[in-house]
Amino acid sequence: MSAQITLGSFFDKYTPAYIHSHRLTSQEKGILRLLSMCRSSGLGAHKEICPNCGYDQISYNSCRNRHCPTCQQVDKQKWLEKRMGELLPTGYFHIVFTIPHQLNRICLQNRKAMYDILFKSASQTILHLAVDPKRLGADTGLLAMLHTWGQSMMDHPHLHCIVPAGGFAGDHTHWVHCRENFFVSARVVSGLFKGKFLDMMKRAYFNGQLQFKGSIAGLASKKCFQALLDQMYNKKWVVNIQPPFARAEKVLEYLSRYVNRIAITSHRILHVKDDKVLFSWKDYRSMRYGKMKLPVDEFIRRFLLHILPEGFQRIRYYGIFANRFRKENIREARECLEAEEALRKEEDMEDGRRPWEKQDPVWDEILQKILVWKKPNCPVCKQGRLVFAGIVRERPG
Repeated sequence: MSAQITLGSFFDKYTPAYIHSHRLTSQEKGILRLLSMCRSSGLGAHKEICPNCGYDQISYNSCRNRHCPTCQQVDKQKWLEKRMGELLPTGYFHIVFTIPHQLNRICLQNRKAMYDILFKSASQTILHLAVDPKRLGADTGLLAMLHTWGQSMMDHPHLHCIVPAGGFAGDHTHWVHCRENFFVSARVVSGLFKGKFLDMMKRAYFNGQLQFKGSIAGLASKKCFQALLDQMYNKKWVVNIQPPFARAEKVLEYLSRYVNRIAITSHRILHVKDDKVLFSWKDYRSMRYGKMKLPVDEFIRRFLLHILPEGFQRIRYYGIFANRFRKENIREARECLEAEEALRKEEDMEDGRRPWEKQDPVWDEILQKILVWKKPNCPVCKQGRLVFAGIVRERPG
């Protein structure tokens, strides 16, 4: 069996020719070069030592770039560990906001502006509907993650949002629960999301924040841009609201699949031969798995479609989960929910029921998965964990 092809080894072989034959931004060139050198002599090395037995070894440095699938695995585990302490003992809904494909080319030329609009319109839609006394009448929050790709690596901007099944009453004295099928229909969410997104996009246009080049240069005309807006207003926008997770802990199991992902990972690359890349993919329309073959240059081009603007935050928090008051709000929400649960248990005891004693192993399984990267990894004593012990000035031979 041939060795697994990695994105690093792939880029190491094909990046020089691609950079030479294509016009790329300095950011794109830098990322391709970093990924091609990740964990190789090109980035130098460092020394690691086991505090338990004194064993030491030399390891190549990682590129630490957020578009690198290898480096993102470590960042994902660290991020998930932080989120473990922020889960509320309630259900969570998974909501996906998708924009029409006609806007994809505008997004590619205006990534920061358009992706910001996607975040703002989606988050404002949820928070606006939640506080409406006719809907939920409560302050809720959401965690939103941007993905810009589909399984074929083509551009497909969409937002994955995790929303708790309820929110604070106005005075923060109790938790308001929503019904099982969310507090508002997908049709209402979709309509408000569409209106907010297009309104923000229109304002960005008139404020000179959008540019139109190449095949979409005609949209610089007010008449053409308005025609596009009219077309988008007449379309049905897709917002998918999935049922709540059975337990709050299931949120982490879900997030472990989506957090810090990139357009493609090494394990999906099956082989590279005759300047063609064969990789696995899933067609979500037919729900079938298959294989796709692309020329090397097209594969790299599609990968570059998903380079995010420098400093752009692709995971954001809103409402009661906003960074400034997150800890306080989570503490208050947990107190409300735990007090409510304690009262329910007391009522169950009076009725002779003890349903909370049923054990569910899912939490221990997820905890084990998240913390596995912290386990002892010393190859000699098997009890210590290797720690950084300095930079190696000369590259190992």
